[in-house]
Amino acid sequence: MTTARVIAIPTEEGVLTIRRDQPMSLHTTFRIGGPADFLTRAGSETELRAALDWAERHALPVTVIGGGSNLLVGDRGIRGLVILMRAPGSSLDGRVELVEGDEGARLTVPAQAPISWLGHFTASRGWAGLEWAAGLPGVVGGAVVNNAGAHGGEMAAHLARVELLDLVEKRVVQWSGDRLEARYRYTVLKFEPRPRRWIVLRATFELPRGQPEQLIARAAAYAQWRRRAQPTGACAGSVFTNPPGTFAGYLIEQAGLKGRQVGGVRVSELHGNFFINTGNATAADVRALITLIQEEILRRYGIELVPEIEEIGDD
Repeated sequence: MTTARVIAIPTEEGVLTIRRDQPMSLHTTFRIGGPADFLTRAGSETELRAALDWAERHALPVTVIGGGSNLLVGDRGIRGLVILMRAPGSSLDGRVELVEGDEGARLTVPAQAPISWLGHFTASRGWAGLEWAAGLPGVVGGAVVNNAGAHGGEMAAHLARVELLDLVEKRVVQWSGDRLEARYRYTVLKFEPRPRRWIVLRATFELPRGQPEQLIARAAAYAQWRRRAQPTGACAGSVFTNPPGTFAGYLIEQAGLKGRQVGGVRVSELHGNFFINTGNATAADVRALITLIQEEILRRYGIELVPEIEEIGDD
């Protein structure tokens, strides 16, 4: 294998760039993580397949991630090739299929589409059910895998079909939304051990008609609420899932744990279920703070908090 820092792979769409020893701290919203041996960004299925073929030729394990939110990458990084499945909303022309009827619409979008773009896009066209996503980080593929949601909505509610690349049988398969067995922050894809067998390529939603003005206003309100009520900057989103009947952030606040810090990571003073990387946090710091919070909430309330963020990579 070449020792070059940058490797150029010709594709039908141009050139795919693969870089060696890339800090994962630059590619996750937590800004934490050691180096990936190799890293590339796949903005299309063509680029994804080129990256997978290259990794197979060099017998490298593959880790596919979406927007890099809800992830904690280990301090020693990730072995093999990391593929970032991301593309800006402005690049999706011709790759979004929208079939509109009198009462409903069928929308198919690539996995790389930003989920916030999806919320605004559907609202602007008068199709309801995804406006809750406006302002959220991440991309459609990761949101499907995690059954992301907010404000009473979730991906599974209107998900009709998922198109997947099966890495074992090397073919594209289609699953109905029901096959994901989705529930609160769970799908069978999420709990498939890494390296995962399936990669989300596209998702199809069936959406009811709404009033564009109302949906646009609601999407804007949700995005504004997030800017006001949730911290921005170097964080990974919600750290813990909400226990039945209550909220993790509320329990953490009531326990007086806002502002608690371990190393370079601190519980947000704005929202108790968010951890902030103050600038030099490590994955070890985050794990220690998670354990501290879990032990204190269990001691005070008898409730075991379950982490929502996914840990990947080496330590």
